[in-house]
Amino acid sequence: ELANRFIATLERLLPGFIDNDEILGLAVSGGPDSLALLLLAHRIIPDRIAAATVDHGLRSQSAAEARFVAGICAERNIPHDILRPIVPIRGNIQSVARQVRYSLLHDWMKHRSIHWLATAHHADDQLETMIMRVLRGSGIDGMSGIRAKRGDIIRPLLGVQKRDLEQYVAENGIVAIDDPSNRD
Repeated sequence: ELANRFIATLERLLPGFIDNDEILGLAVSGGPDSLALLLLAHRIIPDRIAAATVDHGLRSQSAAEARFVAGICAERNIPHDILRPIVPIRGNIQSVARQVRYSLLHDWMKHRSIHWLATAHHADDQLETMIMRVLRGSGIDGMSGIRAKRGDIIRPLLGVQKRDLEQYVAENGIVAIDDPSNRD
């Protein structure tokens, strides 16, 4: 069922994509959300995906986590790159890390001739984003939440709950990485 929902969402976000030869890039951290994205895309369009893991170098485990994702990709013959910022991240860590992450991913897309980038934002992220925006006083504009498509970035899992993604990864025999910064 999850695979069918994924196909339907891809077709809605990228009409004609399933039948063309464009490459879908996947941002994969090793957590259950992005691993589910990787596994679903590999099941649906196995020869038209590439994955990238951004190692910000902010935690001692990040290099090992990037290698973990590289191993999963290697087992499935999925092209994978580990991207690292040249300059250390300073300031508002989460905000700057997000900016650096998307900059690295867009450079990677150009280098690899990738047409679209999929991230693993899901329904729980959507709810969290809307609540945070309302609490910050953003009003009605805050209720818009995360966009399913913005430029060359798609978020095909926005209609899926995290627990379903975790279950899908577990059913595929993978133990996902638990990044403690996600609980912060």
